[in-house]
Amino acid sequence: MRIALTQSEGRLAGLEERLAALGLEVLRVPLVATQSLSADLSPLEDCPWWLFTSAAAVEGVRANGASLGGRLLGAVGQATRRALEEAGGQVGLVAPLENAKSLAEAFLARRPSGPVGWPRGRRAGPLLEERLRAAGYLVRSVVVYETRTLAWPQGLPAPDLVLLASPSAVEALPEAIGRSARCLAIGPATARALAARGLAHTLLPRPSVEAVLEAVRCFRGDPCST
Repeated sequence: MRIALTQSEGRLAGLEERLAALGLEVLRVPLVATQSLSADLSPLEDCPWWLFTSAAAVEGVRANGASLGGRLLGAVGQATRRALEEAGGQVGLVAPLENAKSLAEAFLARRPSGPVGWPRGRRAGPLLEERLRAAGYLVRSVVVYETRTLAWPQGLPAPDLVLLASPSAVEALPEAIGRSARCLAIGPATARALAARGLAHTLLPRPSVEAVLEAVRCFRGDPCST
């Protein structure tokens, strides 16, 4: 059985090795790339907390010359946490689950003071901002990077499973691959994008290595919990 992993490098660390241990052939097929943009970060300067929903946002902030030292920083997951620490920041909050909803809930549970800074991608979903605004926080967002889609490599063996982590990746997925393979969706937004294209898919219950492994076991008929 063959699986194509399209998520960004560093996300779901250790997944490739765990899949190989199950006997799967693993293809690394990135379908999106990010590019930092020139941005005015001054609206974020007086925000006690800066929240990051991707490692690309960290790189975008660094590309604009901002220092992360001495700030209160929140990260959506471990890859983003590592990027912040490598940039000299000290991370005070990491979402238990690797998604914006989990980051919003973890932040609100602390009841910190605002306003909140959110360096983000041009196509970032609104969930984090909506949750914080609904709780009474002023959110100042600045676009620091954009996402572009990449072509599926020609001549690549057709996979049985494709792991997709964003609507942008779904957009880049060739129709023939999407019809022939079973798509595994990380996050409701990814699942909605697949449904809009009429592609069969499974929404993972959590954005975790274990959730991917469990879906693989179920797909190939091994004992599983669902």
